[in-house]
Amino acid sequence: MGANLNFLKAKDSYKTAAKAQDIMGQRLCDMLENLHLKEFDRVFEFGCGMGEFSQKLQNTIYFKDYVRNDILDYKSEFEVEIFDMDKIPAHFLATQKFQLIASNAVIQWLKSDIFTNLYALLEEGGILLLSSFGEDNLKEIKSLTGLSLRYKNLKEYERLLEKFEILALKEEMIKLKFESALEVFRHLKLSGVNSLGKFFLGKDTLLKMKQEFNNTLTYHSIYILCKKRLNEFCYNA
Repeated sequence: MGANLNFLKAKDSYKTAAKAQDIMGQRLCDMLENLHLKEFDRVFEFGCGMGEFSQKLQNTIYFKDYVRNDILDYKSEFEVEIFDMDKIPAHFLATQKFQLIASNAVIQWLKSDIFTNLYALLEEGGILLLSSFGEDNLKEIKSLTGLSLRYKNLKEYERLLEKFEILALKEEMIKLKFESALEVFRHLKLSGVNSLGKFFLGKDTLLKMKQEFNNTLTYHSIYILCKKRLNEFCYNA
């Protein structure tokens, strides 16, 4: 629960600090618009946080019903189903179907069988819209501290999405430049990314961040847009 608590502590600063996640959310909305995917009866967003991506998505699409989830209770003004997405088969939502399931910068925290669970939640022909991070994400921090999540590459996502029709699967490097090494680590704290783990922030670490990486962080973003295939079995009357 420690990693989740760091996100809760950063809830008031996340919106302004999480610049890469903001870009990623807009990329997802652009992907829908580029393929003219605009109208959905029921939408499910998981890992909604304070609703930053929710607002972007809702401004992009037309919908009748919008259901949000998060593992934490941010005391938001909107209704949120609070539960762990890794345990969704035991939740009442598991019996429901959605035309669009979306999430921004969340699936890296979940087990791989999340894709099986999402497949079950989607209607036939339904759309899955996700972003995550690739192997070079925050490579500077990994080099300095040895801390990193186990990120998947595009080939691994292709395998996990084999039941879906992949409409788009791509990656992007987002570089954020800061005025000082201290600002780099302040950014990580304010955006909750220090959930990767604890490390000692000494003068040597700050100096290396400046000299070796020019106070720059790399976000390796991965974008997924896919469709649940229609039933291939047709019967003649």
